Amino acid sequence: MTGKQFLKSIMTSTLSLALILAVSAGTVPAQAAPLDDLRQQQSSLQQQGKQLDDQLQKLKNDKARQQQYQEALRAKGINLEQQIDSKNQQIWDLDSDIFQKQKTIAAKQKDIDANFEKLKERVCALYLTGEASNLEIVLNAKNIMDLADKTEILRVVSEHDTALINTLKSDLNSVEEQKAAIEQNRKAVGNAKTSLVQNRKQLNALAQEAARTIAALNESQQNVESAQANNKQAQQAADASVSQWLSDYYASQENASQENSAGSGSGTGSNAGTGSNTGSSRSSGGSTGESSDNAAGGSSGGSSDTYSNPGPSSGGSASGMVSLAGRYIGRQYEWGAAGPNTFDCSGFVSYVANRSGWNFGRLTVGGLHGICRPVSNPQRGDLIFYSDYEHVGIYIGGGRAIQCDGDQTHTTPGVETVSLSGYWGNQVESYGRLP
Repeated sequence: MTGKQFLKSIMTSTLSLALILAVSAGTVPAQAAPLDDLRQQQSSLQQQGKQLDDQLQKLKNDKARQQQYQEALRAKGINLEQQIDSKNQQIWDLDSDIFQKQKTIAAKQKDIDANFEKLKERVCALYLTGEASNLEIVLNAKNIMDLADKTEILRVVSEHDTALINTLKSDLNSVEEQKAAIEQNRKAVGNAKTSLVQNRKQLNALAQEAARTIAALNESQQNVESAQANNKQAQQAADASVSQWLSDYYASQENASQENSAGSGSGTGSNAGTGSNTGSSRSSGGSTGESSDNAAGGSSGGSSDTYSNPGPSSGGSASGMVSLAGRYIGRQYEWGAAGPNTFDCSGFVSYVANRSGWNFGRLTVGGLHGICRPVSNPQRGDLIFYSDYEHVGIYIGGGRAIQCDGDQTHTTPGVETVSLSGYWGNQVESYGRLP
């Protein structure tokens, strides 16, 4: 599967699940979707989120490599331009030299022609005095080269005239050779420039391809980031659906428990002594039921709702504690608060435990850890201790916990359920079971 196909499939799956969750949350009760289905959606979204994270990181790495490659091409292009400019300057200088040599050759040729005419005059004079023969050879010579090769004339000209002819011939040949060398050098420089220009053309093509690749990577990165945002929204919707499901479930369980308790009380109402004892127990801070919220020397107003620590006792109900804890989802965090309207982490755990069969009062995180038996395989109702025992929650099964959190950088402050597969899972120090 290509990167674009993978990205398309991930975005399609994420958006589809987000739409399903949005429709489910907006049109039907949370209980209509089984908890297993909601958690499966959570797991699927988390897996897709990880795939998107991996894909985004790969895109960033690929883009970084392409940008380095593009910078290398740009540096090489600058170097090529400098070399081409240097070759152009050499060509201009060589053309100037060739032009100067052509002027020199023309001047030499002019001197040779002038001396040739003088020489013909001297030979003519020699003829008239009878010192030379075969004058026709001299007069019919086409140029000085032809004349210089004629052995007959060399015998009749003076030694001075012969030296002059040879010097002019030598100068002319020298200038011609210099011009030929310059032209050959210019040809070599021209070929080098042509090669550099061809390299520049290829380099420009590579640079354009690198720019297109980076643009495509930028577009892919934007698409993945958009898919990430959609995935996070879908995960939040899934978490909210699970939390709502648990809240509704725990509330229904608590209502059923209260109805059963009410029915049991009505059935034994004729026993006045029993009814009196039950009422006394509730009014003095009994272990279960909403009627005990204001018991044990506290009020229902928040952090002032504290109670004494008479020492730990056994016999509490772990499932009852989990059920009761779910009723308080959404209650706000307040440092030091012990419920029922606001809690801190240890206040929340102490509150629901003391109303689920235990009787150890308000304990700190360290105090709760001190009365627990360490366990390695947590069960529903076991306590979870985090971050050097600075935070505590209750394990509710399925890899999740319920707790009261006040750190706004991680979750919404207050009582909520959290997954132990991500951030919170990395913060777990130990698990403990209440006596």
